[in-house]
Amino acid sequence: MRPEDEIAARLAAIVESSDDAIVGMTLDGVITSWNRGAEKLFGYTVEEVIGQPIRVIIPEDRYNEEDEVLARIKRGKSVEHFETVRVSKDGRPVHVSLMVSPIRDAAGQIIGASKIARDITERMRVAEALIHSETQARAILEAASQAILIVDERGSIASVNRKTEEMFGYPREALVGQSVEVLLPESLRSRHMEHRASFFRDPRVRPMGQGLDLLACRRDGKEFPVEISLSYVETDSGLRALAFVTDISQRRAMERASRQAERLAALGRLAAGIAHEVNNPIGIISSRIEIMLLDAENSPLLGRMTDDLKVLHRHAQRVVRIAQGLLSFARESSRELGPVDLNHLVEETLLLVEKESSKIGITIRRALTPDLPAILGDANALEQVVLNLLTNARDALGTDGVITMETDLVPGRPGTVRLIVRDTGPGIPPELLPRVFEPFFTTKPEGTGLGLSISYGIVREHKGTIDVESLPGQGTTFILTFPAVGQDWPS
Repeated sequence: MRPEDEIAARLAAIVESSDDAIVGMTLDGVITSWNRGAEKLFGYTVEEVIGQPIRVIIPEDRYNEEDEVLARIKRGKSVEHFETVRVSKDGRPVHVSLMVSPIRDAAGQIIGASKIARDITERMRVAEALIHSETQARAILEAASQAILIVDERGSIASVNRKTEEMFGYPREALVGQSVEVLLPESLRSRHMEHRASFFRDPRVRPMGQGLDLLACRRDGKEFPVEISLSYVETDSGLRALAFVTDISQRRAMERASRQAERLAALGRLAAGIAHEVNNPIGIISSRIEIMLLDAENSPLLGRMTDDLKVLHRHAQRVVRIAQGLLSFARESSRELGPVDLNHLVEETLLLVEKESSKIGITIRRALTPDLPAILGDANALEQVVLNLLTNARDALGTDGVITMETDLVPGRPGTVRLIVRDTGPGIPPELLPRVFEPFFTTKPEGTGLGLSISYGIVREHKGTIDVESLPGQGTTFILTFPAVGQDWPS
């Protein structure tokens, strides 16, 4: 499959797997695409709505809203977090939050609109229930799929639901009465207090921090990205704010993976072209230098010319290695897949590096779980990944330290095999950590910056994941996961 086709397929899969309704339409309001989320939310199948006007899901008294939205799209503007009501196939009203964006062609002309609708019926039911029935409200709160917090004007948490306990890691008795800022990173708490006061001065239903990257903090101190919608209700005890919190870690990971795949595919095509163009001339240069060095053995050259030729030859060979790395990075050949024993793969790779590493004071430890299920893969390609991680760890340690190779099953994910490569080196600075898989990024004076990019691509080809964790002075850990043979895995 061509890289551009692979990207299109991956993005289509992401759209199809979204829980949100994602709809494409023309500037006249005719539906052109309709994902599974839209089928689930509105009840119409894709065959029933393609070619139909978008008004099929809009109540008659709200037709003017759609006219205003399309007029804004035609001017190149987007519509964000517009809360309204739509209607399902069975006539049921559906409360939604809409995001609508222009679709442009290659020339930049606006040719349609992309609409994302998120179901907020649950939130509206909670707000209404709080007014009418405390018992009903509690039942709905506990069943909700979002974390829901009720906060008073002082910022104290008055109530939380079961999902809040799961998301933040606190029992509810530890949260009730606490300041809501306890659920935020410490660096954001004072700023949030100002926003909270502002909300209570002018309460209204709205998304929180529009256009910002919002972070929450679990009990163990781990930060994670969230989306927050705010509502409010008047009670006998005064005004209460309702915060609906959604953990979007998985969505952000999918977005990052998609962007990385796009960058790698584009760079792969560029790299292949450059490598092919470089290979021929650098091959001729290297050959001519080698001939001149052979001749110099019989007819010594003047001064330091022989040394200069050796320097030229050494750097020409480095260019050759870079070109080979580019071709490996841009490879498009199909792999021969078969069952691979991850423990055996690790042992085979260690045969290549363990003896040399011990000579310079580096210890390699094993923690290999026996009887691991096999994974489906290309053993040679996977050995290249493991060898690259080991080499990087050894280079980071220098002349002293420990590398640990660990295999096991991923807890809570049956049929998923994990390989961990951990070193006790100096670690990676936080500002560099997001760039480690970028092509051509390296901190080594003689590095090409392709090793981890190639490894990333190989792991992805094996339907696996590769992540890195590191803190300055505390070493670096690479975590690879793969589906066992016979396990389904998201593409």
